[in-house]
Amino acid sequence: MTKVNPLAKVMAHAVLIAACLVVLLPVYWMAVSALEPNADILSSTVHWIPSHFELGNFVKALQSQPFGRFFLNSFLMSTLIVACQLITSSLAAYALVFMPMRNKRRWFFTILLAMMVPMQATFIPVYLILSSIHLINTFAGLVLPFAGSAFGIFLLRQGFVSIPKDLVHAARMDGASEWRILASIVLPNAKPMLITLTLLNFVFHYNDLFWPLISTNTTNMRVVPVALSYFLSQEAGQTLQWNLLMAADLVTILPVLALFLFGQRYMVKGIMGSAIKG
Repeated sequence: MTKVNPLAKVMAHAVLIAACLVVLLPVYWMAVSALEPNADILSSTVHWIPSHFELGNFVKALQSQPFGRFFLNSFLMSTLIVACQLITSSLAAYALVFMPMRNKRRWFFTILLAMMVPMQATFIPVYLILSSIHLINTFAGLVLPFAGSAFGIFLLRQGFVSIPKDLVHAARMDGASEWRILASIVLPNAKPMLITLTLLNFVFHYNDLFWPLISTNTTNMRVVPVALSYFLSQEAGQTLQWNLLMAADLVTILPVLALFLFGQRYMVKGIMGSAIKG
């Protein structure tokens, strides 16, 4: 075994700790700003610790708008999108790996090409289609454009490749249907990939601002990122309450943080597994 240089190990940990501090500094600054008066934020003096703790900022921020409705919309939209992508991506990935199909490599290459197309390039035609069938300002309009995902197919396909095909062949010889094989053999063995796809998609769509902003036009359909943008409206001007905005931001990131803490070890396995499969 190769002996690790103690000095190199210390230096590596020092670099990692410094990187973590750089990443956490904005979060700490947000927490400090959420706990102090707005006047202290706008003053020229930097406060690393709040001079006056204003716990009421959180109550004022959440009462300034119907955040309960916004949180519900965000969770419902993100959950529906994740559920749709798990279904469609699982079926497509299963077909690419285990079903007899001609030109599998070409189909897989097409999926890789689709991953390179930015979503913003498709928003105008998607908006026009949804508008023509009266789905703007509905949950269907928020969810349907993301019901399928080239990235989801790619990620699950990479996970399914690692599953021994002998298991699938043996199940077919025993008379199991393709649905039974997918549900009882393939998906349980690809749990890290499924959790990784769930976390990445939930966080992305929970934080998405652009599409919910243009596809909804009433308050009862707005989501959390759109609600946070209200604090930065032009009407606020010099009266912008930065402490309330930071308090709302801090509350908003807590569900995402909890999700990552819960699925971190699965996510690492999923990303590492997708990176080494051909």
